[in-house]
Amino acid sequence: MKSLMSAIAALSVIASGLSARAQSVEKYPERPITFVVGFAAGGAVDIVARSLGGQLQSQTGQSVIIENRPGANSNVAAIAVAHAKPDGYTILVGANGMTANMALYPNPGFDVERDFAPVASLGEAPPVIASGKGFSGVNLHDLVEQAKAAPDTMAYGSPGAGSSAHLTMELFQRVAGIQLRHVPYRGGAPAIADALGGHIPLLSVNFPEVLGQVAAGELRVLGVPSPQRHPLMPQAPTVAEQGFPGFEASTWWALFAPAGTPRGIVEKLNAEVRKALATPDFRAKLLQSGGVVTGSTPDEMAAFIHAERAKWTKIIVEAGIKAE
Repeated sequence: MKSLMSAIAALSVIASGLSARAQSVEKYPERPITFVVGFAAGGAVDIVARSLGGQLQSQTGQSVIIENRPGANSNVAAIAVAHAKPDGYTILVGANGMTANMALYPNPGFDVERDFAPVASLGEAPPVIASGKGFSGVNLHDLVEQAKAAPDTMAYGSPGAGSSAHLTMELFQRVAGIQLRHVPYRGGAPAIADALGGHIPLLSVNFPEVLGQVAAGELRVLGVPSPQRHPLMPQAPTVAEQGFPGFEASTWWALFAPAGTPRGIVEKLNAEVRKALATPDFRAKLLQSGGVVTGSTPDEMAAFIHAERAKWTKIIVEAGIKAE
């Protein structure tokens, strides 16, 4: 009899816990959500986070607090969220560095596939391969021809070692069978300045950073590594249409919850996010930053993260790239 009563009591506790969890999912969100951003205020990731947060607030009636925790290419923020309570109220607004950092750092402090529950992709903006006054060609065919004629002499600038723009050019070199000389800068602006001054012939930088110079005719976009031409620069050809089919690379943004977050909460947040992504206001704000909306289910995001990690780990290891 005692064992029977103990079993009944245990089942009662389990049922009570399941009921409480179901209620928490049903009521979610019932208090403010914190979006943790691994970069300083004013940058692309911060802008995406604030735009999405404002839209979610209007949909759910709950405030979305933006917490900027820059450092180590977003590792500081990722570690904080990985160790946060998995209740859906602390969410990381992550970018492509989440996967690249697995290989760039000997010990990043987290595992992107083990320590997080992917919620949804948000959007992406391609880096661009561009040229300044020091390059005489007009397209990627000219770049490849000149690079093959003088291997490891033609220089290109990037926002820094391990940046998405740097990795994009490393991938292109392997696909095209060429060897360029990488000149890392502390951000895209100084690299662009040197290209405008004729000090370096080529650039691989984030798309929004060159819009003004391209419009003014000071820089030329040689290739955009996205499936279609970008709506803000329809005259610029993609890399794929210039003889490199399937070539794709992007700076992307996504939401991550701590591992162990109830699936029901992840799915409910995903539904609200996808609703927000469909609004004309959010799409317009993202486009102003050079980005286009993507969107995904949690499972689609998990598969994407796995593929991105494998893709960029291979490039980083082969090229011997280390975080600055």
